[in-house]
Amino acid sequence: MVKEVNITEMKAYLKEDFTTGFMCSESVLDTLNKFYDLGIGEEAIALSTGFPYGFGNGGNLCGGVAGATMALGKVFGRTVKGDPAYQKCIDIVRELNDDVAAAYKTSICPDLIADYDFKDPERKTHCTNILYVIVESFAKIMERECGVAIVE
Repeated sequence: MVKEVNITEMKAYLKEDFTTGFMCSESVLDTLNKFYDLGIGEEAIALSTGFPYGFGNGGNLCGGVAGATMALGKVFGRTVKGDPAYQKCIDIVRELNDDVAAAYKTSICPDLIADYDFKDPERKTHCTNILYVIVESFAKIMERECGVAIVE
């Protein structure tokens, strides 16, 4: 894992990812993996492909939050049954979700984009701003829990 992350560079990379072909979940997971050197393989990006639009257009959680949840699981999750790391991971994921809900009153995709036509370029800009909140929350958590400094 890295010692510091440049939040400005990370956001620029995220925006490029999101506006040139990756969806929200893929963009967030790819960006966090790159900037935090999480060691997540390409197959994990593929695993995140079904999350956009509220899990396959199902009206649920924002795909960007789902992608960040995967990254948090990589850092704080467990691989052994009964490992109490479960609770810390759950608490940290809830914090990230709550940060998004505090900024946008929800983390549910259809509610987040309700005022936008999906194909409208302004919707993509709106979603980019939501993704920025997500990676900022992730960065805050990583700074506090793992000592990864945020620089500009």
